[in-house]
Amino acid sequence: MKIFIIAGEDSGDKLGSAIIDGLIKTIDVPPKIVGIGGNGMLSRGLEPVFPMSELSVMGFVEIAFQYKNLKKRLNQTISSILDEKPDVLLTIDAPEFCFRIAKKIKELNKNIPIVHYVAPSVWAWRPNRAKKISNFVDHILALFPFEPRYFHDVGVRCDFVGHPIVSETLADEESVTELKKVYSLSDEPIILCLPGSRKSEIDRLMPTFGETLKKFSNALPNAKFILPSTPDVYEYSEKYLDCMPKDIIFLTPKKIGLEKYLEFKKASFKISHLALAASGTVSLELAANNTPMVIGYDMNFLSRQIIGFMLKTDTVNLVNLVTGNRNIPECIGSNFKSEKLFLEMVRVYSNNLNQIKDFKTTMDLLGLNKEPPNVRAANSLLNFFENFKTV
Repeated sequence: MKIFIIAGEDSGDKLGSAIIDGLIKTIDVPPKIVGIGGNGMLSRGLEPVFPMSELSVMGFVEIAFQYKNLKKRLNQTISSILDEKPDVLLTIDAPEFCFRIAKKIKELNKNIPIVHYVAPSVWAWRPNRAKKISNFVDHILALFPFEPRYFHDVGVRCDFVGHPIVSETLADEESVTELKKVYSLSDEPIILCLPGSRKSEIDRLMPTFGETLKKFSNALPNAKFILPSTPDVYEYSEKYLDCMPKDIIFLTPKKIGLEKYLEFKKASFKISHLALAASGTVSLELAANNTPMVIGYDMNFLSRQIIGFMLKTDTVNLVNLVTGNRNIPECIGSNFKSEKLFLEMVRVYSNNLNQIKDFKTTMDLLGLNKEPPNVRAANSLLNFFENFKTV
């Protein structure tokens, strides 16, 4: 079996890695994997078309500035899919890129079944978009239990397969002990800084995050700060370190290697008492570790105006959405200011019980202690493929 997979950012690479593992467990002969992905998928045998980092942009204006290169890569990807003639095309998230490809492939070769992993957020943006998606996507793998009904209502096949976060192993005590020893950490408050995995996010978030953390450091002088930077952007992030508290621990693979970096990153999530984080799937990683959080995010002014106009929900935080509560504070767009972030950090640090309750609810609803989501996703994809062949 040959599967062409497209993942456009770190979170997509995690999902791609997980479903590859699920497929290997489920079928006798491991599938051939071709496409676009990051380190996780590459380590599982992905034959890359080009580096995933070239797709990691976010926001309408940011995409416009990168349009020429994205157009080139889009055409290259379409040609590669047509040449490879995969049994299944699996696109993961990144709808701005993936759906353009899916539309074109449906025009040029209707015999290639298209599965999309991560249901588009039609509940947040445009409910009528679900109907349009049925023209070029054959099957959807949803991460959240409230999503399938939006697609079933318009005749699109969609399975809730659970979220891979519930299967991820947390840091063990040995890793925690080593991290504390290496960076001379003891019982002081530990604050995690997570400004995103894209260069555009680093540019927009790190200065304000740094200003916020300096305020928090003044209010809580014994606090220690950890900034784990992703392998793709840590060198780019270095220029913003002057914005951060003086003794912040800048965790990167540069000196300790990728394997130890990933181990220490997990440990930093486990030992932190509070996180200041960008909006996105990282909130689920924090929830899995029972790490209270404050969310901050901003975009280009024009992107902010467009998204503000289109957004149909009062929250974009995944814990809030899954539980139906609003206990995770979000300072987004015009509210993305160090003063507001600081006040929310103080409030959450002082009382986080409601967040801790929501973390348990979230993990339960996402499939904790049930069949692993990657196996559920693999089975859903394979069942769809068998049905597609008989049509």
